[in-house]
Amino acid sequence: MQATGVICAVLDCDADSIEAFNRWYDLEHVPPNVSLAGVMLGRRYAAPPDLHALRVTHPSSPLAGGRGTFVTIYTLCQPPLEVVAGMAELREVLYATDRMSFPAEKKVVRDGGALELISATSSPDLALPAIDVPFVGHNGILMVRRRSTDPVASWYHRDWSSAVAGLDGVHGVMSLSFAGGDEDQLDLVFLEGDVAARTVAIRESAPHHPEATVVVDAPFVLIDPLRYPWIEAISDSDLPSTIA
Repeated sequence: MQATGVICAVLDCDADSIEAFNRWYDLEHVPPNVSLAGVMLGRRYAAPPDLHALRVTHPSSPLAGGRGTFVTIYTLCQPPLEVVAGMAELREVLYATDRMSFPAEKKVVRDGGALELISATSSPDLALPAIDVPFVGHNGILMVRRRSTDPVASWYHRDWSSAVAGLDGVHGVMSLSFAGGDEDQLDLVFLEGDVAARTVAIRESAPHHPEATVVVDAPFVLIDPLRYPWIEAISDSDLPSTIA
């Protein structure tokens, strides 16, 4: 089966519930979603304060002002909107069986959606076929949401992705479009090593197109399930302490 796209959700929870939120997500929320037909893989990411400090946001972005600390990405093998419909049905079942136990008033989805795969570019050192890139190993991502004309978008799929994929510590780049009419596109850059240093290197060596509007350019570290070494750093930081 080949990847068709992703479902992406950018979330926050209250600072006093970070461990409970992440344990609930790892143990009770991801498993039923990954068991759905059409879902191949579920990965989660976090932005501790040092990565928030590197974030670039447009004033219109819902991820400005320290919002959007956690990301969930489900990799799909069926049309994304069909999988979203299946997740909506599953959510009703989970609520009915008391399996959505984390308090709704302590978490919020800031941004995201169902996205269709446009292109996938491998590091030339790995020389992966495009169908393998969505599954390449990594310990962090750079997530870029942008809007532009079609020629500029094609430049991202072709020139920018190739330039980024050729940098040290980059294993591949996926470009995706939002299903359902949103004109923005999303790039996911798969990183190995120091995520902050890789982010700086990408920005220096492969800057964004001057005619693109970059809504968000944000690094995240991959969450190793049930291991959350950044809890104290987030709780003690000046990031928003509640979802309000």
